[in-house]
Amino acid sequence: MTRRRGFTLTEILIAVVMLGIVGLGISQLLVSQMRFFSRATNQRDARSVSRNALNIVRDEMRMIEPRGITAASDTSITVHVPYAMGVTCTGSATTFVPLDSLTRANAVFRGYAYRDTSLNSSYTYVASTTAPAVGAGATCLAAGITPIAAGYSVTLSPALPSLPSGAPIFLYQTITYSLKASTLVPGRTALWREVDGGPSEEIAVPFENTAIFRFYVSGGTTSQASPPNPLNTITGIELVLVGESARSSPGTNTPESSGVRLSIFFRNAVY
Repeated sequence: MTRRRGFTLTEILIAVVMLGIVGLGISQLLVSQMRFFSRATNQRDARSVSRNALNIVRDEMRMIEPRGITAASDTSITVHVPYAMGVTCTGSATTFVPLDSLTRANAVFRGYAYRDTSLNSSYTYVASTTAPAVGAGATCLAAGITPIAAGYSVTLSPALPSLPSGAPIFLYQTITYSLKASTLVPGRTALWREVDGGPSEEIAVPFENTAIFRFYVSGGTTSQASPPNPLNTITGIELVLVGESARSSPGTNTPESSGVRLSIFFRNAVY
């Protein structure tokens, strides 16, 4: 009868030690990979915060006319943002280019601005909360102005002064962009978009508290930290953002961060 030889205590101990070493190595590899994945995710989140903010602000800011800036500091800027562009016909009758129905529905009318082309003057702003009345294209046709195809006609209040037919005009809403404390992520800074007479919302969060607005001034080639006086000499803004991840990466007690700078120059600057 053949007897089977078992494992000795020494062999068992060696096997246990080897398994422990292999297990430790695998555990450390898994922990390392998890930390790498978490850090990469947090870095991506930090970059996304800044990019999302820039995408939202960029489209609106480009349409600003310098005389539409009503207040500015390194942490906030209040502006009249055009949302509908058109021309005058006669009296207070106007015709506007086609406008996305959602944009038109969400816009909060706060006035209009016109430019007297006979004087080659700058834009004049007229504050109003009375929504424009629906106009008739026939009024524009009688004044020799063909209504813009697929656009719409309105009559403005207060009434326009005497202007040449075809003078540029736009409707605006007043928006304040500010960098201040977040309510969604306590203890962090958020970029807020607050519409006068409309919603107030955090459009991007979180940021480091070093995020600021800087200003380009007429005749200058670099941005400056403080807004000029008068404000209508501003030709553009620079948004300096340092996005943060919502959580800290494993092994650290600080969130990941990603800095980005965006310069926006106004399309409607007229001097």
